Amino acid sequence: MVFQDNLTLTKITMKIRFVKMQSGGNDFVLIDNRKSLIRDRAKLARKLCLRKFSIGADGFLLLENSKTADFRMRIYNSDGSEAEMCGNGIRCLIKFIYSEKLAAQKEISIETKDAIYYGKYKKELISVRIREPKKVNLNLNLKIKEKKEKVFLINVGVPHTIVFVKNLKKIDVKSLGSLIRYHQQFSPAGTNVDFVRVVNRHALKIRIYERGVEDETFSCGTGATAAAIISYKLGRVKSPVKVFPIFGKPLKIHFDPGLKEIYLEGEAIKVYEGECLLSR
Repeated sequence: MVFQDNLTLTKITMKIRFVKMQSGGNDFVLIDNRKSLIRDRAKLARKLCLRKFSIGADGFLLLENSKTADFRMRIYNSDGSEAEMCGNGIRCLIKFIYSEKLAAQKEISIETKDAIYYGKYKKELISVRIREPKKVNLNLNLKIKEKKEKVFLINVGVPHTIVFVKNLKKIDVKSLGSLIRYHQQFSPAGTNVDFVRVVNRHALKIRIYERGVEDETFSCGTGATAAAIISYKLGRVKSPVKVFPIFGKPLKIHFDPGLKEIYLEGEAIKVYEGECLLSR
């Protein structure tokens, strides 16, 4: 498949391979940029992630060289903003690395804007170790549309706000999620928003509003992790926890009682590959 960037009427100067990947419907355009062919990453992210007019994706992943880890991941949201970390994105990147035989060791290290993460590939499942949570707040009330909304905060590489609900189907994720995402409490960086229902001691259901996509996405790895950890801290679940997005396949979260070791596990799927004919 060949995709031509025809959003600008300038001369085509570069042809480069891309891979489309997804985890639970959370989809990404991935490019191997170890030769530093891509310089204006944010601009290209906006072009390639644009649905209907381009390849279309929630995010843009770049595999790059690292001085401190085996590889480096740059992750850009569809609006061109760079994210600190992405749970599903890093697992897709790990799947790509092993599929392309770029690494042979059982565990690889990935440098991100947030920290260095460690991942494994075993029997089609990709797991990544999530760093210890920070900025946890279990007692916050937000004023939303003249009403107080009880929410829970946590950062697992990126900030998440958890809202527990009884009926996920009735939630207007885009509207309410946007109000919380842009709430002055979280200014200027904003927050991802996860609407969560506890199913039982080992299962949650979730819907996600993603910062940078500015809409509901089918899945979110850090969101699933955030929901599981907050639920555990509130005494509602225990490890392992399966987190079921309303559309995609579940992710599994494993953690020790002290939350020193947290693992996010699930599938990462290569959808197709092609060539971008890029213009400048």
